[in-house]
Amino acid sequence: MFSGLSDNRAYQFIPDEPPISLKALRDRYVVLSSGGNSNGTEIWLNWIIRQGVDQKAVGYTQATLTAEEAVVAYHVFPLYWRQGIAAEAMKSTLTTIFYNPDIKIARAFVDTRNHASIALLHKLGFKQIRTIHDADFFKGAKSHEYEFELTQTEWLKTPMPSQT
Repeated sequence: MFSGLSDNRAYQFIPDEPPISLKALRDRYVVLSSGGNSNGTEIWLNWIIRQGVDQKAVGYTQATLTAEEAVVAYHVFPLYWRQGIAAEAMKSTLTTIFYNPDIKIARAFVDTRNHASIALLHKLGFKQIRTIHDADFFKGAKSHEYEFELTQTEWLKTPMPSQT
């Protein structure tokens, strides 16, 4: 994971930075593996995306569950962009979270400049519900975001075409 997460190209549209060391990444994973925040109002789910016979790590997906909704995200290493990996990984993530009958809505937040992620969310059936102006400030610029939403009902009734 460290090598793939160290590629600066993947951080153009997010306020995160590559891990500064293997120890820093390990420490982050210790926190994430606790499963949620300290007051119990969030459940954190994280999956490494693996590919091929050697099961090489090519990214991750994550979901933060709160009451009836989940905020989902993904990160695919730049060497593996535009191969359908994010779509397949997000299909698995959404199917998994929507197996939980309590989760009624999945949300995703995307920088308005990130055209590839916007297209992916549309492909998965997400609907853009609002624009958040000045959502963040990072790398010397203001960031605007789109909020997307997908309901459990829509996900379960819409067959998703397989990626090859």
